Amino acid sequence: MNLEKLESNLANARHTASMAHSVVIKLKEMGLPEHLDDYLGTLSTDLGDLCNAQDELASLVNNLTEVSQDWDSIGDILVDIRAVVEHINWHASSLRRPINKLTHYAYRTAL
Repeated sequence: MNLEKLESNLANARHTASMAHSVVIKLKEMGLPEHLDDYLGTLSTDLGDLCNAQDELASLVNNLTEVSQDWDSIGDILVDIRAVVEHINWHASSLRRPINKLTHYAYRTAL
């Protein structure tokens, strides 16, 4: 792996972690109780990864439609798109229960 790719991966990881951390900080500052911390951890991680995956998917679709000129590249990009979509599906499934628990808490607290 070249240095540029490594730096790009590190920047993506930092951005994803920063988004996840922002979700945690926001909800904890609003008084989310400690007994919901496991749900918050899952939610924040999944949301951060989903946002990063969205950016990655957009870049891959752009490469598919504007950059690629040969079938070998098209095949590689389609494989990468499939991997990103599967990653998105995993996180979407993972966050269902935490988002439901935190949504119920939010509406109960708002009353």
